[in-house]
Amino acid sequence: MKFNESSLYNIQSSVLGERRSLYELANWKNGIAFKKINFSDTGVPVIKIAELNNGIGGTTAYTQQIFSEDVHLKRGDLLFSWSGNPQTSIDIFRFKLEEGWLNQHIFKITPYEEIVDRDFFYFLMKNLKPYFTQIAINKQTTGLGHVTIADIKKISIVIPSLDLQREIVSYIKPIDDKIELNNEINNNLVA
Repeated sequence: MKFNESSLYNIQSSVLGERRSLYELANWKNGIAFKKINFSDTGVPVIKIAELNNGIGGTTAYTQQIFSEDVHLKRGDLLFSWSGNPQTSIDIFRFKLEEGWLNQHIFKITPYEEIVDRDFFYFLMKNLKPYFTQIAINKQTTGLGHVTIADIKKISIVIPSLDLQREIVSYIKPIDDKIELNNEINNNLVA
């Protein structure tokens, strides 16, 4: 996909709806910069980009401390990793664990459901991945790229009515659920 500055931030659509900034659709909360003093051998996992990509593993850090509720993660929360290798780290995820603490370089996204359906927002973000990747590549330094809040505010997209969003989700989500189930089966076979 080729981009110029205009097409990178002004996303075209054949769907009718209201043009809005991506930022206006949700609350975007960045994680906190944990320090080694916060870590312990047990407790609640600290969710970094590695955990989003690979799950809990030998390098996962834990903490027994309590932090602000807005960085406490629960199953189903939407997370956007906005820093790292543009091709492999920049992406949206559904949080799959019971709980965790949100590390820096990841946004916890809470869609404003009076504007955008939660599942529609997830699929929208998946669809925008090539744009996020290119934005991060354009800002890449020493291998790391970033998609900042300033970028998210600049991205302009067309949002259809809630009824149309829900109709779109009714077609996409069952397929996505089957893909997720197949991935879980594959992971169990490998283990």
